[in-house]
Parts: sequence; C-alpha cells; structure tokens
Amino acid sequence: MSDGHWQRFVEWAGRDRMRVGASLFRVVGGIAILIEYLLNYAQRHYFFGPDGLWPWDVFAAHATGTPAFSVYAWSRSPIYFEVCFHLGILVSVLWLVGWRTRWMTPLCFVFWWSMHQRFPSLWDGGDNLMRLALLYAMFADVGAYFSVDAQRRARLPPRPEWQRQALSMLHNAALLAFAMQISLVYGVAGLYKVQGEPWREGTALYYAMRGGQFVWPGVSDLFYQNAYLMTALSYGTVAFQIAFPFLLLMNRYTRLLAVCIGVSFHVGICLFLGLVTFSLFMMAVDLALIGDEEYLAAGRWWARVSAKLRARWPSASFPSAVPPTTKGEVR
Repeated sequence: MSDGHWQRFVEWAGRDRMRVGASLFRVVGGIAILIEYLLNYAQRHYFFGPDGLWPWDVFAAHATGTPAFSVYAWSRSPIYFEVCFHLGILVSVLWLVGWRTRWMTPLCFVFWWSMHQRFPSLWDGGDNLMRLALLYAMFADVGAYFSVDAQRRARLPPRPEWQRQALSMLHNAALLAFAMQISLVYGVAGLYKVQGEPWREGTALYYAMRGGQFVWPGVSDLFYQNAYLMTALSYGTVAFQIAFPFLLLMNRYTRLLAVCIGVSFHVGICLFLGLVTFSLFMMAVDLALIGDEEYLAAGRWWARVSAKLRARWPSASFPSAVPPTTKGEVR
C-alpha cells in the first residue's frame, strides 16, 4: 500500500463518527444500571450481602476457582460490603452524568460485574449484552455529549492530530463492535424463534400477554383480543430480528430504519412485558448506531419546532436540541 493510500485510510478511519449515539448509550445504559442498583437496594443484603441467599463461603470459593471476578469476594465484612455496594452506585451516577468517563467506564463495569457475579441468577439477556457493551465502551468516547466532560473539553486546547486520530480509531472500532454484537443478538434470537411452534403459528405474543405475569391493565387486552394484530406482530418480530443485520449494513437509511424499529420494539417490551432494564439496555446499544449527521439533523428539526412552540406558548419550556459538535478530546 502506497503512502498516499495509507494516509487516506488513516484519515477515513480516524474521522469522528457516532459520538452523539455513544453518549446516548452512556445516558440510557447508565439509567438502567442505576435502576438495577436502586430496585435491589432494600434487598441488597439478601441478594448480595455476606449473609445473603448464596452463602459467602461458597461464592468466594467459586470466585477463586473460576474467572468469575468480583470485588465482593475479597472480604465478608458487612462494612466492606456496604462500601462496595454504595461505591457502585456512586460510580454509576458519575458515569451517567459523564464525569471523567475514560475512568468511570471501566470502574462502572468492575462494580456492576461484581454485583452480577455475587448473585448471577438474578439477571437476564439485557445484562449480558450490556456487560459486553461496557467492555467495548472502554475504548469509545461516550462523554462527547450530554456530559460534564463535554463542558470541560470546551475549555481545553485540542489534542495533537495524531492523538485525535488514534482515539477516533479506537472509538470507531468500539462502535463497530457494538454493531456486530447487537446484530448477533438480533440474528440469533430471530433464528431461534423460527424453530418455535408458537412463533411459526403467530401466537407467541398472544400467549406472552395472556400469561398473567406481564400485563398492562386495561391496555393489554385491547391488543391480545385482536388476532390479526397479534399474528402480524409475532411474524413482524421474527422478520425484524432476522433482517436487522442486513438493514444495518445496507446503507444509512436502512440503518436508521432498523434502529427506529428496534427502539420501538423495546419500548413495547418495556410497556407491555414489564422488562424495563432489559429494554433500556437494548435501546442503549441501538441508539449508539445512529450517525451524528442524523442526530444533528433531528436536533435542528426540533430547534425549529420548539421555536414555533415557544412563539405560540411563550410561558412554556421546551428541551433544547443536541449541542453543537465540539472538537476537543476528553482527557
């Protein structure tokens, strides 16, 4: 490869991409992690404490003999447990608000992973995906927007060009890993569903909504009483999941379509099946796959709409759009 080709490749690979999406991944994923901590706060001793449901001695022996790393295995002191659990909450909040995200991302992973290893039976597939995504996020710039880091970087001089390109390459590689991981999740889930008789018959969602465990009172029955709608949604779910990897790769428009359907899909799961953190983790990764151009275009559209709304209702307050692109790097 000639020097000219190599230079063009470096410029292409080192171009800033999907920083708004990566930041939204941090915000939505951080909210879901914090929800898990707070939902289990009252029962933290029962699930994760030294005298919890899984005896600490058995857990520590398991953690020592396997790669199941956990800071909770280092001591059975109740005080140590409280410190670790509350440090996990603090780190999650700092990561959510985007304070020193280069450091908070691995720390958030360590404390959250440690809590999961303390009681592995409590979690679902969304947690598995988020654990992998957090590993990739250690190499991404997840604090470019909606963060304390974004405000701080505006006051710092820009990095040297070679450093900026190197960090951008790592960021882009991490987002590529996001895309490959979520494509694998959707594709395998769709192929697995095809093997199930309820999905082939189009009745899977009907049975899920009639099971009694997942009910939205007064709303769920409006859906499951419509046989045509339930059949269409069941077949549509399988078709979407199998098609997702291809839609993601075809072009920017099909990628946007795939992400929008995916987010809508998980909003429905959150509302009708009650899987809140699962849906938030999946949406966090989905949102990371939309380009900055699309987000900034949506921000400009919302700025025009909000300006019209403020002109019509001067006393009302409307959220601002996506902030303008910043050039500095998070330090």
